[in-house]
Amino acid sequence: MGKSTKRTQEPDLITLVGDIAHGTETLIGQQLDLLRSELRHQLRQAERAALSMSTGAGLVATGGFLSALMLVHGLHRSTRLPLWGCYGLVGGVLGAVGTGLLATGRREVASVRLAPPPQTVEGLRENLEWLKDQATPATT
Repeated sequence: MGKSTKRTQEPDLITLVGDIAHGTETLIGQQLDLLRSELRHQLRQAERAALSMSTGAGLVATGGFLSALMLVHGLHRSTRLPLWGCYGLVGGVLGAVGTGLLATGRREVASVRLAPPPQTVEGLRENLEWLKDQATPATT
């Protein structure tokens, strides 16, 4: 009688395997949720940065345009060069500086890599490896 009571209290192998599978599924689901949450956070952060930068760029462009007009007219007044020549000089200098800045920015953008956070990816990789090991029968 003692044996049968002990057997009914211990979970059978199918129940244990089912619990492990359910636990693994839950863990992987939670890690995928964490990955999605981290990516959403990074995208929101990038969105705010892009909005701030585009607004700033618009204001800088307006200020730059007005400053360029001021430089042209100041150059014309102080040197008595023709107005068209002053526009050409200021425009040429600004164009050269702008070309240099664009080249620098292009190099920097080429080095940007958008990837999920390494801790989350590593945790997910470890869990998938563990699951694969559990699914593969051990050879002794």
